[in-house]
Amino acid sequence: MRAIRIGEPVRGRDGVRIGSVDRLVIDEAAHRITHLVVDGHLVGVRRLKGSTEDELVTDLDRAELERLPDVEGEHVSPAGERWVAPPGFALEHFLAIASALIGQAPYQPPVEVDPDLDDVHELTTGSPVWAGSELVGEVDRVETDDSGRIVELVVGRGGLGGYRKRLPADRITEVVGNNVHVALEAGEPESLADDQDVD
Repeated sequence: MRAIRIGEPVRGRDGVRIGSVDRLVIDEAAHRITHLVVDGHLVGVRRLKGSTEDELVTDLDRAELERLPDVEGEHVSPAGERWVAPPGFALEHFLAIASALIGQAPYQPPVEVDPDLDDVHELTTGSPVWAGSELVGEVDRVETDDSGRIVELVVGRGGLGGYRKRLPADRITEVVGNNVHVALEAGEPESLADDQDVD
């Protein structure tokens, strides 16, 4: 576990500074930090690969950071008035996963991260799939290998121009709550392989 400071530098895997910690994203149900906001983008704590006393190190470079979801989406929300900021922090330093449970007692968010914990977010049937700010569909099915590692998502979109496409797992950039963010350019979802399985 390591305490996080607002404003501390974040370096990429190449040693170049890619930004600094702007805010912390909390899942109230799990009572843990799930993401850091670095230069306006949501960086999952599983991407932290080390730290010194003065800075954090991630497995990202600057271009990869810019492809991660930004904080303007509907999957995070500002901290509510019922939050109690820890010493040295203010309420504006925190965001909440939008789907997190909200209790009745005042909530004091944690300020330490443990990147070795399993990710609390899950890909499930119906999870929205986003490419930037464009909703490209919903998860129809999650394909895994024998070890349980995700290898592919089947993403569907209904209505006029609907489809069911196979999306390789290496295109997933981040999962926030139940929202899946993927690296796809405009028009690229239509060029993915069609899913041939019939339910």
